[in-house]
Amino acid sequence: MSVRRLLPLILAILGSLAPAEAAAQVELLGTVGLGRPVRPLDARARGLGGAAVVLHGGNLSAVNPASLARVYSSGIWLAYQPESRTLQGDVASGDTETSSFPLFRVALPMSPRWVAGAAFGGVLDRNWGVQVTDTVSLTARDVPFQETRTSDGGVNQVRLESGYIIRPGWTVGAAFQYFFGESRVKVVRVFDPDSAVADPLQPFASTTAIRSSGWGLTLGTEYQPADDFIVGLVASWGSDLTIRDDSTGAEIKVGLPLGLDIGASLLLGADLLFAVAGGWKNWSSAGAGLPDSGVEDTWRVGGGFEVRFLSSGDAWASYLRLGGSYEKLPFKLEGGSPWERALALGLGTDFLGGRGRFDAAIEFGGRGDLDTNAVEESFTRYTFSAAVFTN
Repeated sequence: MSVRRLLPLILAILGSLAPAEAAAQVELLGTVGLGRPVRPLDARARGLGGAAVVLHGGNLSAVNPASLARVYSSGIWLAYQPESRTLQGDVASGDTETSSFPLFRVALPMSPRWVAGAAFGGVLDRNWGVQVTDTVSLTARDVPFQETRTSDGGVNQVRLESGYIIRPGWTVGAAFQYFFGESRVKVVRVFDPDSAVADPLQPFASTTAIRSSGWGLTLGTEYQPADDFIVGLVASWGSDLTIRDDSTGAEIKVGLPLGLDIGASLLLGADLLFAVAGGWKNWSSAGAGLPDSGVEDTWRVGGGFEVRFLSSGDAWASYLRLGGSYEKLPFKLEGGSPWERALALGLGTDFLGGRGRFDAAIEFGGRGDLDTNAVEESFTRYTFSAAVFTN
C-alpha cells in the first residue's frame, strides 16, 4: 500500500479525515483533518467517565450552561491535561506526548436567580505525530525514505454563558461560542543514505499553518424533582467551520454537527453519588463539505461512582471516583469508524468550607482496533483541576 493511501488512514485515528485521492484539497486536509473531538471537562467529570451534563455538588465542566445557575458565589477554575499516546500499525508507529488546558471558566452571580459566566475550552485536538517508512520509485531506481509528520494545535472555543433559575429545582442556560484555532503541521523526509546511488537525494522539511474559525450555540436545562435526583438535557449547534491553509490560500467550509446530550445524577446515600450521561452528534452532516467523506454520527456513554471517604463537617471533604466511557469517533478508518474506550480513577477534595477545590483523574484507554482498523492507539490521560470561590 502506498504512502498516499496509507497516511490518511493512520492519521485519522489522531485527527485526519480526508483520503489522499482528493488532490484539490489534500494539501489542506490530507494530513490534519478536523481533528479528534474533545470536550472541556474538569477532573471531577473525567473521574466519573465524562458524565458532565448534571452533577450534585457543583458541575464545573463547560457542557451544560444551566449548571451555572447552581453557582452561588463568584468563582474561577481551570484544568490542565497531559496525555501520552502510543500508535501501532502494520507499517507505522510512534509515541506522542501532549498537554493542554481544556477548561478555563469564571462565574459571576448577577442576582439570586441569574448567573453569568465565560469559559475557554477545547473542541478539536490536532496534536499528533507519526513516522512512516516507504520507498520512492524513480525512473532508474527505488529510494527508501523515512518521513515524520507532526502537528501541534487544534480548535478551541470561547463561551459567553448564562444560567437562570426559573423556579426551585428547574434551571435553564444558554452559551454563545466562538471557535478558533491554529495548527502547525511539520513534515520531515530523510532518504536512506546507505542506498546504492551515485547521487543521493537530499532531505527536506516543510511547515504549514492551518487556521479555523466559526461559531456555535448551546442550550441546556436541569430539572431536580427530588433532593437526591437531577436530570439534564443539552442541545448544541454550530455554523460552518472555515478552515484555511495559510501557505496555499486553500479554504473550505465544513458544517459543524447538531448534538444532543442527556444525563442524570443520583445520590445513593449521604456519601455515595452515581452519575451517567450519553450523547449523540450528527457528524455525518459534515461529510457534505469534505472530499470523499468517510464521516459517521458519533455516540457516547459514560458514568461512574463518587464516594466521600473523609470529611470534617463543612470544613473539608475528600472523594474517590471510579468511572468508564465508550465513544464512537466520527472519521472512518479501514473497517469503519473507530471507538474510544477508557477506564478512569479520580480523587478530589474541597476545603475552606467549599471555597476551594482540587481534583485529579487518570484515564487508561485506547482508540481503534488493530485487527479491524489496521491501526490502534493506547493512551494515558491525566487531568488536574482547581477552583476558588469568594465565599
